Amino acid sequence: MYMDPQNLKLNDLLHSRLFRIPPYQRPYSWQTEHRRDLFNDLRTLYQKRQEFHFMATVVGVDNGPYLLGSDEYQQIDIVDGQQRLTTLVLLLRAISRQLSEPTLEKLLVKDDAHTLVLLQTNHDYNDHFINYVRYGKRPEVETADTLAERNIIEAIAEVESFVASWPATTGATLLELLALIKNRLRFVYYQLHDEKLVYTVFEVLNTRGLEVAWLDRCKAVLMGIAFEHAANQQEMVQELHDIWQRIYECIGLRQGLSSESLRFAATLITHDHTSRTLSNSDALDTFRKRAANRPIETLALSRFLQKVARALDSLLHDQQKAAVTKIAHARLLAVAITLRFEGTHRERLLTQWEHVSFRIYGMCGRDSRTRVGDYVRLACQIYASEGNAAAYKDAMQALIDLGSGEFSAAKAVTELRQANCYEGWEEELRYFFYARERWLEAKHGYKPSAVAWDKIWSDSAVRSIEHILPQNPVQGSAWQDLYDQATTAQQGIQHWLGNLVVIPPAVNSRVGRKPYGEKQVEYAQTGLAITRELADKYSEWTLEQIEEREQKLIEWAELYWGDLVP
Repeated sequence: MYMDPQNLKLNDLLHSRLFRIPPYQRPYSWQTEHRRDLFNDLRTLYQKRQEFHFMATVVGVDNGPYLLGSDEYQQIDIVDGQQRLTTLVLLLRAISRQLSEPTLEKLLVKDDAHTLVLLQTNHDYNDHFINYVRYGKRPEVETADTLAERNIIEAIAEVESFVASWPATTGATLLELLALIKNRLRFVYYQLHDEKLVYTVFEVLNTRGLEVAWLDRCKAVLMGIAFEHAANQQEMVQELHDIWQRIYECIGLRQGLSSESLRFAATLITHDHTSRTLSNSDALDTFRKRAANRPIETLALSRFLQKVARALDSLLHDQQKAAVTKIAHARLLAVAITLRFEGTHRERLLTQWEHVSFRIYGMCGRDSRTRVGDYVRLACQIYASEGNAAAYKDAMQALIDLGSGEFSAAKAVTELRQANCYEGWEEELRYFFYARERWLEAKHGYKPSAVAWDKIWSDSAVRSIEHILPQNPVQGSAWQDLYDQATTAQQGIQHWLGNLVVIPPAVNSRVGRKPYGEKQVEYAQTGLAITRELADKYSEWTLEQIEEREQKLIEWAELYWGDLVP
C-alpha cells in the first residue's frame, strides 16, 4: 500500500480540520510523567533554539467536508496520536486564557462559539474537556468519575501550572511559547479515506519502530482480519467497534494505559503450561495466530478480552483489597477464579485466594518474585477447568497448597510478633484492621461504620494510622516516661502491632499526643468497632498493654487468615 505522509506544523495540522475521537478508541490516558516529558521538550526546544521538534505520528480517517458558515473543514476521526493532540489543545487553551489572541481562540473554538477543533467526547462523560476548551471552566478532581476523567482534570491543572511558570523558568513570553507550539512542533500526518487502511498503517508504523500502544495494536490486528476476511464486513466491523468501545470504557475507569488485560487474556487461553504472564508481544502474537483467517474469532477474542478487563476492573475497584492486589500474578489468579466460577464457589475461592496472598505478600513480606510460576500455572489450570463442583474442590485444595509450609497461617503470624508493623507496611496495616473491623461487626452485631471507613479509604494509609503511644511525645509528659521505658526495654515498641490502630485521618490529627484518657474518649466515639474495642478493654496504656494487645491480635490473625474448609 502506498502512503503519502505529510510533515506538518501543529498550526497547519489544526487548520481547516475538525478532529473527533471515536468511542471505540481508548480514552485519554496520559499521566503526569507523560505531560512532564512534553513540558521539558518545550523548554529544551526554546532554550536550544532548535528549528523544530518531532512530536508524534497522527493517523486520521477523513469523514468528508463539514461546512460551518462560509468555512469548510475536513472531519477527521483520530485513530492514533490522540494523547499528544489532546494535551496540546489543552495547553493552547491554557495560553489563550492568559492572552487575548483572537486567532488562537478561533483555532480552538470556531465562529459559532460551539464547534471545537477537537471533539474529545470519548469516555469523558462529565464533559470536562469540552467545558474547559469552550468556556475555560476548570473542574475539580473530585468531580471525576473515571480514571480517564481524572487524567483530563489533572492535565488541565498541569498545563495551567506550566503556562504560569513559563516566563519565570525560561525568560520568554507566552507569545513566544505560543509561536513555538504552533510553528516548531511537527507531526507526520497520515490522512486515510478508508478505515480498512488504518490497520495496515498500524502494521507499517510498527515495522518502522514507532510506538503504538499494545491494546491499539491488538485492536488493529483483529479489525484488519475482519476487514480482509469477513463476508458480512460492515456488520462485523460495527460489532467489533461496539465491543472495543466497551473495552476502552472499562479500562478507562481504572487501568489507564495498562495492557494487563491483554496479557492476562492471552495467558489464560494459551495451551502452554506457562510459568509467567505473557509479555505484550507474546500476547499479541497469541491473538493474531488464533484469529488468522478466521474473522468470527476476532469477535470471540474481543469479547473475551472485554470479560477479562471487567474482571480486572472489579478487582481494582475493591480498594479494601489493595494490599493483596498489588502483585500482578495474584491479580491473574483472582481474574481466573472470577471468570470460571460463580456464586458461593467463586466467593469462597476468592476468600481463600485473599487469605493466602495476604499471608505471602503481606504478613511474610515477600516481593513480586515469589511463587510467580505457582500462581500463573494455577490460574491457567482453573480457567481451563469446567468450573463445576469437582473443579471447585480441586481449585480450593490447590489454593490451600499454595499457602502451605512457610506461608501457613501459623508461620505467617510469627512475622508480626515484635515487628515494625508501621514503616513500609502502612497499606497492609490498614487492610489488617479493616478485616478486624468486619470480624468485630459480625461477632457483636455492630452496624457497619461506612462513613468512618470512607474517610479512611479516601486518604493515604499513613494519615489514618494512630500510634497509641505517640512516636514523638511531648517532653515532660507521661507519654515521655513510657517512651523512655519502651526505648530501654523494647526498642521500637511504638511500631509494634499492639500499639497501632486505624482511625479517620481527622481524628488521628486531633488526638496526636494527647494523654491516653483523652484518647480513650475519642476512640469510643469514632464509630469504629476496632477503636471501641480498644476503649472498652483498656483504661490505661502501658508496655504490658501493648504486649497483651499484640498477642490477642496475632492469635486472632492466625484464625482469621487461616485456610477455609474445602
